[in-house]
Amino acid sequence: MHEIALAHAVWRQVAAEMEKHSDRRLTQVRVVVGELSGADPESLEFALGLLVAESEWPHAAVHVRKEPVVLVCRTCGREYPMQEMRLRCPACGGADVEPVRGTQLRLESLEVE
Repeated sequence: MHEIALAHAVWRQVAAEMEKHSDRRLTQVRVVVGELSGADPESLEFALGLLVAESEWPHAAVHVRKEPVVLVCRTCGREYPMQEMRLRCPACGGADVEPVRGTQLRLESLEVE
């Protein structure tokens, strides 16, 4: 389960940010998991929950949001959601496309009091 390693990496980011705000209490962690990131959102949320429970902020909520894949056509510039594995642009039929969202795993935000 590589989600455990990913959770540790995210948690290192959280801890580094909280060092800057040592007088504050962490109340919420939000993470975005792209559909093509290779991470399982539920497993990541579980692993992060375990890390939070063992931290100095055991009551902080963890929210993991799945981000759909969005492609952009290099021919016409249209952005569109990837549906199933159809990669052709619905506007011009071009196949020269690249993902612009939905490929990353990232710490989206922290809420502190």
